[in-house]
Amino acid sequence: MSQDYVKEKALEAIEAAGEDPKDAAQLLRVWSENDDELKKALIKPFLSNICSLAIQRATTDTSRKRQDPSSDNSSLLSAIASPQTLTMSSNKQPQSPPPRSSIRHQQAIASLAASFKRT
Repeated sequence: MSQDYVKEKALEAIEAAGEDPKDAAQLLRVWSENDDELKKALIKPFLSNICSLAIQRATTDTSRKRQDPSSDNSSLLSAIASPQTLTMSSNKQPQSPPPRSSIRHQQAIASLAASFKRT
């Protein structure tokens, strides 16, 4: 029944908005503010996800407040000082050799280098 009511009101909103979906959605939202049955029917399919999101946000905010800011700094410093941490100039990881260039590329580089030698 409730989803039938939503469909009926949605079709009514589309007709009232002159087939413009954006205006129809806005009109349906305005109607739902004054019609509790419509609002409940619109929200019902999404209510469990909305509740889960509220719990997730609350627990994330709480865990952020519980964390000691100095622990973040110490963990960051320990990560930086760690021997496993790679830097831009790091050669700790075995590097594979660069791919071989084509003959054409080698000739182009040789010509370019030779042209600079002449001047």
